[in-house]
Amino acid sequence: MDLTVITTYRCNSRCSMCHIWKYPTKPAEEVDAEVLRGLPGGFDNLNITGGEPTLRTDLADLVDVLYPKCRILEISSNGLHPERLEPIIRKRPNIKVRFSLEGFDDRNNLIRGETDGFRKRSKV
Repeated sequence: MDLTVITTYRCNSRCSMCHIWKYPTKPAEEVDAEVLRGLPGGFDNLNITGGEPTLRTDLADLVDVLYPKCRILEISSNGLHPERLEPIIRKRPNIKVRFSLEGFDDRNNLIRGETDGFRKRSKV
């Protein structure tokens, strides 16, 4: 069984195909680590997503809670804040990370509503 945990509806991209960023959650409205502790274990694949999960200041805590509950933990990110993912990956190097990319340079930036997103992701 797979599980997707939507950690936030905040996003720092403005994608033309996704309008989640128009309806951001307030941090106090988002699922917290205590709620996630109550989930059972035994998931095959668990995907932490959003919005943009790297906008969560407690993302590392969420990973610590969810990691033992699954065989494969994945974080889906727009890739604009790899520095926020690096400490998590260093601690748990077998976590999968999925970055969103819509094409090269200008095309990606246009579709994702970003100024320099392609360049930021290409440094990852």
